[in-house]
Amino acid sequence: MHCERYRTRLADARLWDGDWNKMEPNKQKTIVIFIVVILIACIPLGAAAPVGISESAVVEAAKGWIGADSVHGGNNTSGIDCSHLVYQVYKQVGAKSIVFQTVPDMKKNADYVSISSPTPEDVIFWGKDVTKNDKKYWLSVHVGIYIGNGQFIHTSFDTKKVAIDNITGPYQDGAPYFARWSHT
Repeated sequence: MHCERYRTRLADARLWDGDWNKMEPNKQKTIVIFIVVILIACIPLGAAAPVGISESAVVEAAKGWIGADSVHGGNNTSGIDCSHLVYQVYKQVGAKSIVFQTVPDMKKNADYVSISSPTPEDVIFWGKDVTKNDKKYWLSVHVGIYIGNGQFIHTSFDTKKVAIDNITGPYQDGAPYFARWSHT
């Protein structure tokens, strides 16, 4: 079998003894170009993730917290609250200049820029608290990470763990809005 494009034959590849220095310069260039093309083709391109980080990195980091206990004031895998969850996820993926803040302070921080069309990795806030089925959802002081398809990761009021929920029911009634960490 002969490949005109790379000026080599399959038989040549099978007979190569592994000594780079004995290989013809044109074949060396061909191999290097081939490797570069493969590497370029395999590098994922991120969407509109914060601070130049791919959205999948933020979503995957957030998913890594699923199942951790929800503990007010908690800041590690044995127990975490909603604002620490957002802080830890963004810190984990390398967001620049991120500092821990409570939800009311996050809402006032100009580095969280309000957006109308959320993408996975954006922060979700709520405008008001909601009572549903005799249960109080303190949404005005709650935050989560949007992961797409109408879902978000947060410290769940229902399971008392980090979980994925849909933006429906009380989470829709609480007037959700989205923001993106924009500080570079």
